[in-house]
Amino acid sequence: MDKRRLFGNACEIAAARFLEGKGYKILAHQFKTRLGEIDLIADHDGELVFVEVKARRNTKFGYPEEAVDARKLRKMVLTAETYMEQNQIIDKPFRLDIIAMLLKENNNFEIEHLIGVDVCASEC
Repeated sequence: MDKRRLFGNACEIAAARFLEGKGYKILAHQFKTRLGEIDLIADHDGELVFVEVKARRNTKFGYPEEAVDARKLRKMVLTAETYMEQNQIIDKPFRLDIIAMLLKENNNFEIEHLIGVDVCASEC
């Protein structure tokens, strides 16, 4: 496995722990369909939460959350709908969140949790 994938997997595990610490129940990791992948799927207070984890070692190419564009969010919605269909989940509220992680000098992460990201925020 390449270094990028190892880094990404470690970040997803850290993000899952972060969410669990906030009372989220993790239901799935790396849910894949032909439409795309959702890094984490969780339940929080009866709401399904589909989470994109973005991490950066530095800000040379921008902040992690800036890499999640409207196209990616639309793919997440389609993938989330597939998850709900496959699991026969009907009429349950859901939202999209982003966990943005930035590696700091002490090898810890600065974590920002963006809750309920608007799919149309940048392109509708």
